[in-house]
Amino acid sequence: MPGTEIVVDNLSFPEGPRWHDGALWFSDIHGHKVYRMAGKKPEIAAQIDDRASGLGFLPNGDLLAVSMLDRRLIAVGRDSAQRTYADISHLSRNFINDMVVDAHGRAYVGSRNGGTPASKSDSLILALPDGTSRTLLDDMVSPNGSVITPDGRFLIIAETALGRLNRFALNADGTLGERTIMCELAGRHIDGICLDATGGVWCGGGNGGLFYVQPDGALGTVIDCPSDRMVLATALGGPDGRTLFLATVSMKLIENLAYIGADRVRDAEVNSEGPIEALRVEVPGAYPSRVETFHPHLASPIKGEGYEVCTAHQSPPPRWGRVGWG
Repeated sequence: MPGTEIVVDNLSFPEGPRWHDGALWFSDIHGHKVYRMAGKKPEIAAQIDDRASGLGFLPNGDLLAVSMLDRRLIAVGRDSAQRTYADISHLSRNFINDMVVDAHGRAYVGSRNGGTPASKSDSLILALPDGTSRTLLDDMVSPNGSVITPDGRFLIIAETALGRLNRFALNADGTLGERTIMCELAGRHIDGICLDATGGVWCGGGNGGLFYVQPDGALGTVIDCPSDRMVLATALGGPDGRTLFLATVSMKLIENLAYIGADRVRDAEVNSEGPIEALRVEVPGAYPSRVETFHPHLASPIKGEGYEVCTAHQSPPPRWGRVGWG
C-alpha cells in the first residue's frame, strides 16, 4: 500500500495481528502457524494441525489460538506445549474465525455457520476457562474483528458483510448487556479491527482498503489500497503504540479459497502473497493502565483502569508515514 513499510514478507494468508508483551503476534492461516516478532524478524510461536486464525492471551501469558476447521481453541505455553483450551465444535456448524480474550481468560469467538447475510445464521460463542462454552448470539452476519475496551466494560465486534461495528456492554459474568450500533457503513466491509486511545477504530476493509471509524461512529480517514490488494486486519503497537500494523493479501486469496475449500491439505499449494505492512499514526493504541487515564466520552481524565492518556481528545485526521526500524 502507498506510504507503508513491509515489515514481514513471504506469508500466505496473514491474519489476527495483536500487540502483546512488547511484540507483534499474528497468524498465517494457510501456513498453519502463529508468529511472534519482537525485533526485525518473526519467529514461529506455534504450529498447529489446522488453519490458525484469531489470537488472544490468557492471564498467565499463554497464547490462545483459533483452530478454524476443528473449531477448538489451542493454548500454547511458554514451553511451546499445546493443549485444548476449549472445544466448541458442538456450537459451530462450519468454522470459527476471529477472537478476543478478556482479562479473565474468557474468549469471545465468531462462528460462521453457513448461509447468506440474509439468513443471519452466524453466532458469537463464549468459551470459559473451565472448558465450558455457550452461544451468546445466534443471529449474526459474518462476525469478525473484535476488541475489548481496556476497562473491560465493552466488547466491540464487526459484522463484515454489513459494514457494522456492534458495541456490547459486558456483564460481570462475561455475558452481553446492552447492544448499540457504533456504525453501519453501507457498501463497506469491516474485517479485523483495533482500538485507539480516543475510542476510534482502525478497520481492515478488504479491497476497500484501510479506514478509521471515529468514536462517534462517523467515517474518518480512508486510505485506498491498490485494486489487486486487500487489507484484512489491523493492530496498533510498537514502543509508543503509534505503529499501525496491517495484514494484507492479494486478490488471489479469493480464487485460492475457492480452490482449497475445507481441504486443509491443499493449503500448502496456495499463496495469497500476504505481508505484514506498517505505518505511523497520531493516536496510540488503547491499552490497560492504572495511571491517570483518558476516557473519550469524558471531558477530563480520571483515575483507574481505562484508556491510556492521549492528548487528542477529538478525532483529528491521523497522520501517517513510513516506519523507522533503524
